Amino acid sequence: MEDQLMFSDDDTPVSPTKLVWRVLTVDDDPDFQRATAFALSGLEVLDGHIELLQAFSYREASMLLAEQRDIAVILLDVVMETDDAGLRLVRSLREVIGNAETRIVLLTGEPGMAPVQEVMHDYDINDYWTKSELTAERLLTVLTAGVRGYSQLRSVARARRGLQMIVESSNALFCSKSTRELSAKILSEIALLLDLETEGIVCVSAEESASGGESTVRIISASGRFFRAIDGGLDSLNDITVAAALQRCLLEQQSLRFDHATVLFFPRFQAGADYACYVDTERTLDDTEMELLKVFSASISRGLYNVALFSRLEEMAYQDDLLKIPNRNALIRMLDLTLQGEAKDERVLVLIDIDNFSGANTAFGTGYGDFILGLVANKLRQTFSGNVLVARVRDDLFAILGPQSEVRAADIVELFRRHNRPYEMGQVHSLSSVTLHLSDFSGTASVALQNARLSLKQAKRIGHNQHVVYNPAVQSAHAESYRLLLALRDAVEAGRISIELQPQVDLRTRKVTGVEALARWRQVDGRMVPPLQFIPLAEATGYILPLGDLLMRLALQAARQLADAGYGDIRTAINVSAPQLLQHDFIARFTTHLRDAGVQPHQVEVEITESVAMQSFETVCGQLAALREMGVAVAIDDFGTGFSSLSYLRLLPADRLKIDRSFIEEIGEVDDDKMIADAVIQIAARVGMQVIAEGVETQQQADWILQHGCREAQGYLYAKAMPCAELLVWLGDWPGRPA
Repeated sequence: MEDQLMFSDDDTPVSPTKLVWRVLTVDDDPDFQRATAFALSGLEVLDGHIELLQAFSYREASMLLAEQRDIAVILLDVVMETDDAGLRLVRSLREVIGNAETRIVLLTGEPGMAPVQEVMHDYDINDYWTKSELTAERLLTVLTAGVRGYSQLRSVARARRGLQMIVESSNALFCSKSTRELSAKILSEIALLLDLETEGIVCVSAEESASGGESTVRIISASGRFFRAIDGGLDSLNDITVAAALQRCLLEQQSLRFDHATVLFFPRFQAGADYACYVDTERTLDDTEMELLKVFSASISRGLYNVALFSRLEEMAYQDDLLKIPNRNALIRMLDLTLQGEAKDERVLVLIDIDNFSGANTAFGTGYGDFILGLVANKLRQTFSGNVLVARVRDDLFAILGPQSEVRAADIVELFRRHNRPYEMGQVHSLSSVTLHLSDFSGTASVALQNARLSLKQAKRIGHNQHVVYNPAVQSAHAESYRLLLALRDAVEAGRISIELQPQVDLRTRKVTGVEALARWRQVDGRMVPPLQFIPLAEATGYILPLGDLLMRLALQAARQLADAGYGDIRTAINVSAPQLLQHDFIARFTTHLRDAGVQPHQVEVEITESVAMQSFETVCGQLAALREMGVAVAIDDFGTGFSSLSYLRLLPADRLKIDRSFIEEIGEVDDDKMIADAVIQIAARVGMQVIAEGVETQQQADWILQHGCREAQGYLYAKAMPCAELLVWLGDWPGRPA
């Protein structure tokens, strides 16, 4: 049952039985005050009697007017403490207090002190008389005109305030999300609009029965003596008159007006269902009040319609259309509440993913997939109590949010195992899951869900039927990776990315045949970031495209410097990633960089890894063939560390294979007949490629590879990678180095 709203009985207004017009006389002359009081005693104006208030100074009148706004007419003397005290009181009333309805009649015993034409032009007063002219008969005429003007202005002001209140209350009505909440607001706003007690107002709805019979009238909100009748029928009001008025309103499908009550009707075509609201006014409402009620009723109708619409939208927004269980939006909403609640540390979030669901969909169609999803959803709903939220996040990803004592991933996975019938059609054979203990997490619901999904995705890479527990350290690593990516972007823009060149040597002639351009990142504090740390990060995020372009330009500039120094026969090897090579305009961009650097194609070698070579094989072959046709050499780096097929290797347009340093490190540690380096050398010979070894650090390694047919090498035995200027010095000294 929705929350009920009780109304306060404080500040109960009193309904007058006869009109009263309040008149204030402001004058410091006691004799004039007594004479005026005598003249007004027993006087009636426009069916109302006069209630006289008196003030004897500007200060006294100002205090009284600041507290009481329902004064119809003021008889005001011009000269009191000062010659302009009365005129100053006029400005104070109109401009400071802001009272525009009260009528002001200015009185003076000395006309010359305040000339009538100037006063009427400069001050907001309604009449001006000398005291000698104000006979008893004329006083009645003046008061009648003043009271009539005041009454009309009060009606206009009340209507304006009523309309303003309706506009303001409309916002509150439109924000209501349930019929109970809206009806409670209706009760309160009607009481304010009509200046009534919130004691005798009842809202009911006519609900259609499921069998199509007569509608059932239910009290959805009530105040005062009717409060206990909420959620009951009309008979629970214990008031035959009120019940009959509501019943008649619903039957006649129209609003009703009685001497001491009004019943408002809201039809279903405006409000989404039939509603009626009984208002105990204790008096007959005047025409202005009825017009205001009519306008307010239109707002109420729209509010009721919005509630019905909101209920439907709520269902659409927070319910999975296929499985009729909460969806991702509902999970996020509940997860947010849980993370902010006191029981957070006792709750867990478990994500469950059906292994190879997309494969099953592809093989058997979406109908089969929907059937499997239904099996999982029904099983989860049957397993858990109402304390546990079961939701579908997306596709075949489900979430369970609840107490740790009830939600255990291992038990959930067991729910779907049928050991005696493991191959039954429609059976879920394998699930992967992740558990996130909310006690280990601080952040928003969206971030919690993202982190859990990322952990599950990493677990599924291992294989089927995986279960992991979320580790906060993983999120820290992700945050550090993101920070590093931002720093890399800033480093590129600030020019802190550079290259160093490592020589490649012919083992027989000891001639330097080439250099490999290696990326370097020096941070502001002077520390170096290893390429193995930032290159994979750039590849994973796509930032390798601008970074790769930069490194290519730097390498080609180095090639130009080598040529200018007389080393035009030394080729410069440039590493190219898969995203770069697979760009449709890669050849055009590469050609532009060559031309801008003033480098000949034969001075350049493009290095790709074998894993890159196996991606989109036909496209890669086309790009490499275009490079070789230009005169650019092609090398396959890290050969033997991936999963390439030897049958594809024969078709690959490449000039050289590079033996990975991990195979060179085996020399002297592994028997020759088990050496992978020897196998790589033989494979290269079979497919007509040259071979080069990297990571050569000892003379033993150099001798071994030369003996087995590898003529080129690079590594610390010869030189580390160095900036181009340092390389040029090294090249000048190289021929004199000892063998």
